[in-house]
Parts: sequence; structure tokens; C-alpha cells
Amino acid sequence: MSIRTARRDQVHSAHAALIQRFDPLTAQGLDVTVLVELSDTGPTSIEIADGRCTIRTGVLPRSPAVTFRAEAEVWLDLIEGRIRGMDAFLAGALKVTGDLHLATRFEALFRRLPKQPRFEVTHTDVRGLKIEALVAGEGHPVVLIHGLGANKVSFLPTVSALAEHHEVHAIDLPGFGRSSKPMPIGRRYSMGWFAEVVNGYLIARGLDATHLIGNSMGGRIALEVALHHPRSVHSLVGLGPALGFDLTRPIAPLLRVGQSHWMGAAPVQPSRRLVESFVRSLFADPDVLPPEHHRVAADDVVAAWRDPAHRLAVLAAARQLGMEPGNGRGAYWRRLRNLIVPSYWVFGEQDRLVASRYAARVAAAVPDALVETWPGVGHVPQFEAPTRVASAVTSWLERIGPGPVQATSATLPSSQALTAAR
Repeated sequence: MSIRTARRDQVHSAHAALIQRFDPLTAQGLDVTVLVELSDTGPTSIEIADGRCTIRTGVLPRSPAVTFRAEAEVWLDLIEGRIRGMDAFLAGALKVTGDLHLATRFEALFRRLPKQPRFEVTHTDVRGLKIEALVAGEGHPVVLIHGLGANKVSFLPTVSALAEHHEVHAIDLPGFGRSSKPMPIGRRYSMGWFAEVVNGYLIARGLDATHLIGNSMGGRIALEVALHHPRSVHSLVGLGPALGFDLTRPIAPLLRVGQSHWMGAAPVQPSRRLVESFVRSLFADPDVLPPEHHRVAADDVVAAWRDPAHRLAVLAAARQLGMEPGNGRGAYWRRLRNLIVPSYWVFGEQDRLVASRYAARVAAAVPDALVETWPGVGHVPQFEAPTRVASAVTSWLERIGPGPVQATSATLPSSQALTAAR
């Protein structure tokens, strides 16, 4: 028997065992085909539909929703629970094409092995909205909140780093990722509205005194939760957090009067080249990531932008950020002085969206805060400097220590919706 044949038989046996672990409750509503291309054994089709999983070796599906490419050894390690898919992807050992959310969800569709780390995708009902989240690890809860136009996948390096000692929730905000996308009417997509949804998520999942970590707009939302619901938040970390921006003050009155976000209803699709150029511009040095990761990120943005509900959400949230009042009781910088939750702020010196000069202003407004400016970093520190972010955030969490937890979401069902109590 050749080495190739032996390896093919090994993969076939592992796939047979994988089918036995398939959990139809986690695959409700899915009707997809996944292509697995292993360089040393050939293609495999994995079909998930009607609560069933069918695996066909040697079959090349016509239009797979997602394609995985790897060496057979890497794939075996993944499906047999020795490594997590996100770790293999971040290390470059697993290539992904297509639906990045499905790729992230894939291993959560199968029951965990005894020693396999916790990794699941949950759906939680909050104020009538479905909130999808990636949940990994055990311990005191940490909730990660993505930025404008992004989704939970933008925090994969942080999930991977913190899940060893914490229960990490990377959520899709409403309007983004795989969460509900309501029409932008009333207060929807304002930072206060997002904050109420996030706080509702904490309540629904039974989380109390949680550490919140937000990037860009997510940092701003985390701050709003801390200001309005300080008992829900044990500490706050902002990575390139959105603030009260001076540049938008002159046009804020026009934004309040106008309804420019409704332009998102028009079927306007940006070119993929333009999107990838924008993604790269978020980095101080885009070459810190392999080209593959920029390609995957750009593909995800392009795919999301095809949904008019997502376009409306992006434009409505951007409008709400720009409408921040410059003066009066509701002004951002005046309210920031009322922050009582321990906070840690990281600004990138090469951030083209959130100027690092705001660091001094934050430090003046919140004297007890830890405020740092990092050279060689742009707008997405969690991808540009993942090791440094992991080390800095871990040190911060250890310094703050755990808060009281009334319940952990590990005790709550992941396959059914939960409703916030308030």
C-alpha cells in the first residue's frame, strides 16, 4: 500500500468518525456544501442539509459555499480535535475561500471530543434580534466587539489568545455578520442603541461584571455600555477606539437633518481591488499579514456589501458616529469624564482613522485610565500586533482580576435562543 493510499484511508476513517459527531441542532437552517482539498489525498465534498451531514471522498462539488485547503495532516489534526481551525488559519496552515462565517462555524457543527477545547457558535435573542457569537474557552467572561463594517472574525487572533483562560465571546453586532439586520429607523445603529443590545446580550447569556474589549466603533460601544451600565462591566479595553471626532463636528447638523444612510438601499458594489486597498490601508504595515489574509478579508467585505440591509447598517452607524454633539451635556468628551469602570486604551501611532493625538485627551479626561500609544501600529492592533495585544490584554485582565459572575454561558444552551430579561 502506497503512502498516499494509506493517508487517504486515514482521512476516510476520520471523516466517518466526524459524521458520527455531527450535531443537527447546531446546523439548523443550513443547506451548504463544503469542499475540502487536501494536497496529498484529493478533494472531498461535505454536504450539510436537512439536519444531515454527508461526506463524499473524491467528489468535486460545483459551487461550494466554502473551500478548505490544507495538508492531510493538518486537516486530521483539526477534525480530530488536536488543533482549532482558527489557529490553523492564522498560522497559514489552513487556506479558506468563500464564506468566512461558515468556515469559522464548521467545527462547531460537530460534538466536542472529551479533551477538545470549547468552541461553538451561539445564537441569542436580544430585544427581538438574533445575535450570533463565537464562544471559546472557559473562565471569567470577556466580550469582544468589532468595528464598523467588520464582524466577529476580525477578533480571531484575540479569541485564540484569550480562550486558554477565559470564556471569550466574539459577537456580531446587529446589522453585521450573521446577526439580525433591522431597518435603520429611530435610534437604531446609534452607539447608545448598540450599547443596549450588548448589555442585553450580557443579561441573556447570564454574564455579570464582564470585561469588554472593542476595536474602533466596538471600543466606542463598549464605552457606552460602561457609562450606562457600569455594574455589567468589570473593565474596558479600547483598541483604536472610535471617539468624539473633531473633524465631523462642522457637518454634524447636516447629518442630523439628512437621511444619507438610505443610499445604502441602492445596489452599489465597490470593486474588489478598491476594498482590498482599503483593508490594507488600515495597517501601518500591511505586509505583516500574508496576502492570503488580506484577500480573505476583502472577499468577506465584498460578500457582505451585497446585502442591502448590511449596507444600510454601515451607513446608518457611520452617520450616528458623525452626529456626536460637540457641546452640551451629551457631548462625548464631557460624558467620558463620568467613566468609573477601569479602562485601558491603545492607540496606534500610524492609525489613519483614529489619530493617536487623542490619547492625551483621553488621559486628561480619565486620569485613572491606562492609556498607551503604540508605534508601528495602525487601526487593527489585534491583527497587526497579535502577540503584543494578547500579552498586554492578559496582563491587564490579571491586574484587574475577576469580578463576580452570577452564571456563565457554559451552563446555557447554545443551540436555542435566549431572551433578555430586560
